[in-house]
Amino acid sequence: GGVASVVFRAQDDNMKSLYIETNFGKKFYPTPFHKEGYYVSLVAWPSHIENFSASVVAVDKAGNISKAHLPYFIQDKKYKNSTIALEDKFLDGKIADLISEVASERSALGRLEKFKYVNEDMRKGNEAAILKVTSVVPTQPISDFYLKPFYPLRNGKVVASFGDHRFYEYDKKPVSESYHLGLDLASNAQSGMQTSNDGVVVYAKENGIYGNNIIVSHGLGVYSLYGHCSSYLVKEGDAVKAGDFIAKTGLTGLALGDHLHFGIYVQGVDVRPEEWMDEKWLKESVTSVMESAKKIIDR
Repeated sequence: GGVASVVFRAQDDNMKSLYIETNFGKKFYPTPFHKEGYYVSLVAWPSHIENFSASVVAVDKAGNISKAHLPYFIQDKKYKNSTIALEDKFLDGKIADLISEVASERSALGRLEKFKYVNEDMRKGNEAAILKVTSVVPTQPISDFYLKPFYPLRNGKVVASFGDHRFYEYDKKPVSESYHLGLDLASNAQSGMQTSNDGVVVYAKENGIYGNNIIVSHGLGVYSLYGHCSSYLVKEGDAVKAGDFIAKTGLTGLALGDHLHFGIYVQGVDVRPEEWMDEKWLKESVTSVMESAKKIIDR
């Protein structure tokens, strides 16, 4: 669930491709940084992957490959496991309603089959849509990248944490499981959601379990996600400024109470939102790394 910054030099007149390869199959793509031949990238370690390693990989036009291992500092983080007992009221209410709204062709399924479809198949499709949008990495060179701490909901209280591994039971028998990929924040009903940083709205539409869903791109492969909106105040393509209201909290999608599902994605990987809400972490892990790198490059 954590993220690190890396700045490196890679030069070859015949270089064909350049990326960061991980042990869990994900490739991160760097952005040109400060001066020619230098690159920067954010690298994320997914919360459900036990081990991590990564290397910068450069490939030339002849197919020759050069690799450099990325050293890193680890702060271990344990996530919660939760067992949730499914009740008929929930299955015949929220689940049946969601099926009726966005997957009416599944209406003939039994109540547990409907739940499994929503929690597994529908979730998989919804997350694939998010992955597609949040995997885009800008290729324009940058010299600076600065973000304020994210604070999307005034007086928001945390009602569900990131990385929670949820196991669902019915009559004490296992039915399904899932990971919670965001931070749930609640305030008053239909409270205004704000973007804390400038960006561009790249997604604003209904998305199954996420309900009315907004995603904002902030550059360098960083995206903020807002789920369960009751209404939109922006549309796809809109440029937003820090402090702009973009939507109102709600109950759309798989939400039992009015709240905001807030997520942060780095090149398609869901990461711990709490880090991005921490000014000290942002400075130490992102801003200062790049500023220190520029001083080294300019020597």
